[in-house]
Amino acid sequence: MKNFAVYKSVRKAIFLLFICSIFHQVSRGQQLTVDLIASGKPIEQTTYQITEVIDLRINKNQIGEVFQFNERKGKVVLKNSLGTSALSFFQKNVRPYQKEVIKIQARVYDFNLSERKAYDSNIYNGDIQLIIGFYKIGSFEPIHLVDYSGSVQYRRSANRLEMIESTISRIFRSSLEYFDAWIRMQVMDNPNLARVVRLEIIDKAKESNKDTVYYSPNRPLEWADFKDRPNSGSRYNASIFTSFSIQGKSLVEAGTIVQNLEIDVYMLPDQSWVRNQNDYALNHEQRHFDVARIVADRLVDKLKSIKLDPDWYEATINDEFLNAYREMNRLQEIYDKQTRHGMDTMEQERWNKLLDEALSGNWTGINQVLSSNDKGK
Repeated sequence: MKNFAVYKSVRKAIFLLFICSIFHQVSRGQQLTVDLIASGKPIEQTTYQITEVIDLRINKNQIGEVFQFNERKGKVVLKNSLGTSALSFFQKNVRPYQKEVIKIQARVYDFNLSERKAYDSNIYNGDIQLIIGFYKIGSFEPIHLVDYSGSVQYRRSANRLEMIESTISRIFRSSLEYFDAWIRMQVMDNPNLARVVRLEIIDKAKESNKDTVYYSPNRPLEWADFKDRPNSGSRYNASIFTSFSIQGKSLVEAGTIVQNLEIDVYMLPDQSWVRNQNDYALNHEQRHFDVARIVADRLVDKLKSIKLDPDWYEATINDEFLNAYREMNRLQEIYDKQTRHGMDTMEQERWNKLLDEALSGNWTGINQVLSSNDKGK
């Protein structure tokens, strides 16, 4: 009798545990696991591929809640992480036309599902919200292109839970189609989507005026170009202000950034002066002007030889300009130091020949001068 009483107690405990388990499941509802299903034809001939998806939602544990049996709500979760699921979905729905494509990063800001029961009915009304930002992956930080913000509504009966998976997949497909339409309209004209930079150098002769004398082999300097008063604190006979500049604008043609660059080599009369005018001294000052022209030529040659990255081409051009500007100042200093500001006639004659060669495009002598002075530092 004692064993029978124990048996009855154990069976009662198991029964109570089973009842509690059923009650717990009913009160909480079961978890609904869904996946993003790529159905239909993929988008063909794209110039892009989505290579990364980042989930930036605050709550990453679930998509939302839906009504299940006994009108209890249960969580809706993805089979895999949102980043993994969405990346697989996007890549199955896109077929690039070539290997070299624009790499896109998608950032999911919001992805939320909610349901409510229709009044006096066994029908449930659902709403899915999705917000995604699309970014171009380049050499540096991803560049923001466009955002998609959309929603989709559905109506289902209590036994049509499969509608949720297909509806979720549909809104992700809509986001992809939106981005595809946007990029096809923008790819030829948007600089953020360009993959090539073409440099066009404008280096034409300009007419000089009273404020600026532009470099021209057909228009050598004259003493009349030196209009400033001599510096009373200087022991030199003359001084010239000479330099070069670049300016331009860019536009996009057929998916290529075309960067126009205009080169100006000039001297400023109001900042240049002379005490005793003679041909020898004028030649020394002309050679300072020649140095500026030579360095500008070397800059143009360097810019034409490098491959410019569409994401960083402006910075690259600016860096090369600053390097050339420093080179010009170094050459001017070396020239004055070696010729002793023109007082050493033999050195002046050597530099006359060296600069004439450089103006004709032979920079061997200039390179040797720069190299030997680098070693001497």
